[in-house]
Amino acid sequence: MLLFTLLKNDMKLFARDWKAVLLLLVTPFAFIAFFVYALSPHLEKSSFLEPFSVALVDMEDTTQTRILVKQLEEINIFKEIIRAKEEEAKKLIAGNEIAAVIIIPPRFSESIAIGENKPVTVIGNKSMPLQAYVVKNLVQSAANMVTAAQSAINTIYEYNKKAGVNGSELEKQFNDSTMRFFLEALSRSEIFSQLEASPLLDLTPGEYYTAALIVIFLMFAGMPGMKMLVTEKNLGITERLNTTTVKARHMIISKFIMALLLSAMQFLIIIILTSLVFKNYWGAPVKNILLVFGSTLFAVSAWSVLVAAVSKTSAAADVIANLGILLMAVTGGSIYPLSSMPDFIRLLSYGTINRWSMEGFMILFSGNEALSVTNQVYALLAIGMAMLLTAICILRLKKAR
Repeated sequence: MLLFTLLKNDMKLFARDWKAVLLLLVTPFAFIAFFVYALSPHLEKSSFLEPFSVALVDMEDTTQTRILVKQLEEINIFKEIIRAKEEEAKKLIAGNEIAAVIIIPPRFSESIAIGENKPVTVIGNKSMPLQAYVVKNLVQSAANMVTAAQSAINTIYEYNKKAGVNGSELEKQFNDSTMRFFLEALSRSEIFSQLEASPLLDLTPGEYYTAALIVIFLMFAGMPGMKMLVTEKNLGITERLNTTTVKARHMIISKFIMALLLSAMQFLIIIILTSLVFKNYWGAPVKNILLVFGSTLFAVSAWSVLVAAVSKTSAAADVIANLGILLMAVTGGSIYPLSSMPDFIRLLSYGTINRWSMEGFMILFSGNEALSVTNQVYALLAIGMAMLLTAICILRLKKAR
């Protein structure tokens, strides 16, 4: 009965500022929408570099060099390969229309056959250093492959010679190996290869950002109840209640339940709006959704109670809560992927609410029934229980004083 009375009074006090309540309920979807529309193009890019144009000067213009040109044209990184004379190509560089010029010298194929290896010249655009560097390394890679082919041909020739093969047969095997290795070097079916891992978590940008941001806003939703605890303590209400039959746990549980109710409303709005607007997948088993949501709410509410327990003033509570939420968002992977973080950050992430909650929601959105959320749920419950027990101990120590 005492608990119900406290909860009823807390809800009345909180409902007075209905504008703040409305803002807490609507803001999460607005932020998720902003991240989706602003950052989705970066997730959907298929290459590390935007396609760019280069010029090709073919001074030999034979079947062999046309094979090389064809290979260049099949590379997705090149937007366009412009065939031009050397002077024209240099003018294109001066006008920043291309990133580099590739110049194939006269009798290039013949020089390779006899081991002379005339160099292919690359002229880069200083205004596009990264693109020019890519072209340079591409040409260098091709040259290395040709050198490797020549080494293989020479090895075969010397081996046959020492094995006693001579005359027309030696010449025939030399020509055969030359043809085989050089055709392989000059006529590769692909220069760049793209590997795609089998996706266990096949998410849309909307689902990814929902999973990353939802826990942050659930943590902010717990702040009003936390500030009420601090305010009551500063006004002496807590001390007066301590002289009655009301226990410290009653005050904590009341704020805890209020934070749960607010977060539940916030979560319901996120489910409805993200399903309608971003077509997020919410078809996972209801049991799994409730487990991830419930354990996240438990951990978030426990965090709010802990902040209230250690804060002496409302200003201190704001600082601790905001910095703590930001710190957990960064170390937990809600802002920047953990895979790109240093090892010690990934280690710290195991103690954050964000990491486990985000992983749980990503598994739900993936629709992969082979994946379980059990580890994530247990981790969130353990973190929440540790925070809640710490908060109760702190309040009891303060009451004893």
